[in-house]
Amino acid sequence: MKNVFRILSICLAVCVVLVAGTERVARALSVEELVEERSANVWVEGQDLGGMIVGARGQMTFVYVDNVLSRASGGESEAPDWLKWHVQHFLSNAAKGKILFICRYRALIPWTFEPEQIFVGTYAVQWKDILTRKDFFPHGEIPSDTVGVFAFVVPPGEIAPGKEIRLGYGEYATKLRIPGR
Repeated sequence: MKNVFRILSICLAVCVVLVAGTERVARALSVEELVEERSANVWVEGQDLGGMIVGARGQMTFVYVDNVLSRASGGESEAPDWLKWHVQHFLSNAAKGKILFICRYRALIPWTFEPEQIFVGTYAVQWKDILTRKDFFPHGEIPSDTVGVFAFVVPPGEIAPGKEIRLGYGEYATKLRIPGR
């Protein structure tokens, strides 16, 4: 009986240390740093000329939302409004068992923006994956300087902590290392 009590006490102590360590890491980074760590940019039709992007039709920033970012951006944090608004989907039924991303996009020149062109890993995003009300973001033919933000989910499939995933729009892609491990 004493051995069982010791083992349970040790397990409880280890759990407390792990949870406290995770919270300390989350608090050590600002919301801005957490977003930066979980973001990847894609330039649609742009060419990189020595660090300068030329001829891009649009820019898309994909933000991977996990428990750490969700917690850090809630409440009275210094998180931007677009993040607070869309991170609410993290605990929704629609996102349960799936991976949440927030996409911020900006049209630099007129662009036919089709959310179905977005992919994460080998998964092509579909209209049913978009959690933001379709009425609240422009799509189709959009003029220059149009800016939008929306949330979408993908099946967990290939996404795992520490793994690098490929994501993008149409034939334009980048890589994002999923934080963790």
